[in-house]
Amino acid sequence: MKKSAISAAMLALSLGAAGTAGAVPMHPGQVNPPGSFSAYVKSRFHLLADSDNVKLVYYVPKYGNVAVQSPQSTQPVPRFSIAAYTPTSGFWAFKELSMVGGTLSTTGDIGALQTLQNEATWQGLQLAPAPVSKARTTFMVGAEQLTDGRVDAECIEEEYTVTGPNGQPVTYKIPVCQVRKPDGTYVPANVMYKFTSIAAAANGTVNQDISFQAATLPDWSPFMRNLMNSGSSWESVLLADVEWEIKTATLTRQARLTVNWQSLFEQASAFAAFHLNSCVDIEISAFFQRVATCQGGTGPCGVFVEYRKTDGTWTSVPPNDSNFLSVVNALETTLRNELFASIRPVNGPVSTQASAIFTLRANYEKMLTNRNEVYYVNYNQGPAPINLSTNLSINCLWGGYETGPVFWNMENAGCRAILGQP
Repeated sequence: MKKSAISAAMLALSLGAAGTAGAVPMHPGQVNPPGSFSAYVKSRFHLLADSDNVKLVYYVPKYGNVAVQSPQSTQPVPRFSIAAYTPTSGFWAFKELSMVGGTLSTTGDIGALQTLQNEATWQGLQLAPAPVSKARTTFMVGAEQLTDGRVDAECIEEEYTVTGPNGQPVTYKIPVCQVRKPDGTYVPANVMYKFTSIAAAANGTVNQDISFQAATLPDWSPFMRNLMNSGSSWESVLLADVEWEIKTATLTRQARLTVNWQSLFEQASAFAAFHLNSCVDIEISAFFQRVATCQGGTGPCGVFVEYRKTDGTWTSVPPNDSNFLSVVNALETTLRNELFASIRPVNGPVSTQASAIFTLRANYEKMLTNRNEVYYVNYNQGPAPINLSTNLSINCLWGGYETGPVFWNMENAGCRAILGQP
């Protein structure tokens, strides 16, 4: 099979084959994906590194579209249908409804997927769809969401009169709401009369198809016909969003503390003498934070702290990880026990103060040594789930209704680009 004839499903399958058993995506805030990708690819995909394979890149599509059969042919077949239906009974008796059914693909932007594959191949990299632990599918109207998490909506009540079971007319009041789009115009929020869908599956990958069936309200039939006659976007009618939960691994951070015991005891002696050889715990903490610890390893250095960078070299600049720094600082307790002894009164009234009192410890073994001692600290916070989303839209469709099949708009260059065609 020629490369240009690879279908969307086969392309996604071929990318998925690059994954290795037991591989785990790395948290994007800690490790950048390998390689260098174009701004276009980065605008269409979230990219993640792998915990073991430095040549593997996981991808999460930012945008999807209608699933298409034979996308490289001159007559691609969208997996989508739309037709008119006029019920003879029920609430909408003798009013035209639009019956819609289709399948949305998270890898529906085939052109972007091919570009990603070409750039990865050129750099000698492998690709795989990111594994997901959870998925939440939401269908919605394309409204503008405000900063407080709500949409700008306005509602009025309209009266509908239908014939009841006894042949008498019955009037119902139904709320009709509109939501504001990003361009400031309002569109009806009540689009669908009936709607069912198959949600994205958990414990799979981001390469999924999502099918749905719907019936629109009667007032929407003229608008829907216009959409199918013009090939316009369905943004004001139907959008979908899949939010993925991806369990990522985090870096194992490492620090090393080089302790010059002779210098440390000299500084501790001077510090304790200044406090009349009776230090409280807050003063001991200040000693380690401001007196004993040095930068650059120069001068009277009691404790020199370094942090391992991702390239294997060491730096005195701490990483932006408060949990890791807390673990490093906890080593203060070990050093404190070597330098100071805690004293609590055993006679007289019981003290109600929380602070202990410390004086110097006669640690002959450490005081007589002339060598530096190195302590290593390793830390890994464990799995860190992240949430990434794929927006699914409906575009580039023609036909339906009385014409029968739905066609892909091959006259539009942007629609051809979605299929990876020039």
